[in-house]
Amino acid sequence: MTAELGKQQSVETVMDAIADADPQTTAGRVDPLLSSSGGAGQWVTPSSRPEHIQQLISGVDRYNPQNLETLHDYLASQLDSETYDCLANLAILKLYQFNPSDFNYVVVINILLKALTAAPLPDFQLCLSLLGEASLAPNFPASADSQQEQPTPAAAAKAEDDDDAKSTTAAAAPSASSTINLAGNLTDPLILKLANLSNLLNQARFRAFWDAYGSEEYEEVRKYATEVGGFEESVRGVALEAVKGAFRSISEERMGGYLNLKGSALAEYIQAQSGWKLEGGKVIVPVNVNNEIKATVIREEITFDQFTKLLAQAA
Repeated sequence: MTAELGKQQSVETVMDAIADADPQTTAGRVDPLLSSSGGAGQWVTPSSRPEHIQQLISGVDRYNPQNLETLHDYLASQLDSETYDCLANLAILKLYQFNPSDFNYVVVINILLKALTAAPLPDFQLCLSLLGEASLAPNFPASADSQQEQPTPAAAAKAEDDDDAKSTTAAAAPSASSTINLAGNLTDPLILKLANLSNLLNQARFRAFWDAYGSEEYEEVRKYATEVGGFEESVRGVALEAVKGAFRSISEERMGGYLNLKGSALAEYIQAQSGWKLEGGKVIVPVNVNNEIKATVIREEITFDQFTKLLAQAA
């Protein structure tokens, strides 16, 4: 337990150091996955986290099973308020590891649903690692469809042609046999379905995600998702970030497939995004640091004292 606590504190120390660092010197070096989700500091210490929860998960009290009710209440508030706190939710799963008799299936599903919408961050895999012991590596066969669905810069060029966009078909959801290793040694059908959806999001196969999510087979997933405030909007946010990082323009039809919206609903959604425009059947993506081809120069500031110490060590 002491080693586990020390590891947790060391991780938080590193993440806090990144969050508090001078943005001029850390620009371009912070993981883009974290920067797209509000930054390292927001992931470690969300602004929505109450002070009593901060104190609870920062010390040994996070291993006290008597605090489960408090953490459960905090999770319920996340579901209602559309906020998210990965570390607090991981603390619940860790307590379930130490106290199997307290395991709550519904709570676990809610945690996984919240983690799923944090893609492309590895939050979902972190949660699974506390539920299963086997390898969590996905076992999806590579296919042309899956590669075509990913919004890469090369795909952005193809998106300029409406005919190419129309010829792009949604990849079918993998069969049950291909998802056997998605959740480690877990065999619960619902968790396997969530693992499948998480994998589709991480592969940027958004149309395949919506096809699977809306299918009859995933009816139980939708039932639980209705209890998670803003679940579908959060998934659309994941798709929006992926498009924003790879495209300068994309066909309206293709964007609608990624967001599972069309017609006036799609137009209203695009217009609500700052800087986004819908013109002539194309969605114009605002220029940002990820989709702009621009050389980045990183300056490393080394003081004379540091340089002399380096020479002294080399001597």
